Amino acid sequence: MIVCDTGPIVSALNRGEGRRHRFATEILARGGRDVVVPWPVLTEVDLLLRARGHHAAATVFVRALADGVHQLAAPHDDELATAIGLAERYEKTGIDLPDLTVMAMAKARDAWVLTWDYRHFRSVVLHRGHQWDLLVGENELPAP
Repeated sequence: MIVCDTGPIVSALNRGEGRRHRFATEILARGGRDVVVPWPVLTEVDLLLRARGHHAAATVFVRALADGVHQLAAPHDDELATAIGLAERYEKTGIDLPDLTVMAMAKARDAWVLTWDYRHFRSVVLHRGHQWDLLVGENELPAP
């Protein structure tokens, strides 16, 4: 299972990102129904795309989720509690609810994280020595 953050989805929808677009598209296509998109990520992707004038891309993504291309999932109560706890611990870092939800759901579901936001996913930890299981490392991410 893979819990997906906003960055890879935006890259997959944006052909202008060149190699990163192809990279993200391939990962998401290969993951299929094993890719979980948390509701806060769906909302963030939609708001971001529409704010940039990409209304059609936003609708394509929502339709793909509705059609079952990937799993759209709400965080369970315990996952939301973990996200809130992390928000309280890391409130001055600028991390947002979609990222925290990805982290909490990945922890609870023993899943990989697909993100391009290495700064937040390297700085937020559950306990000493903890790191998130990132599907793609910084050195593997192609430039846009």
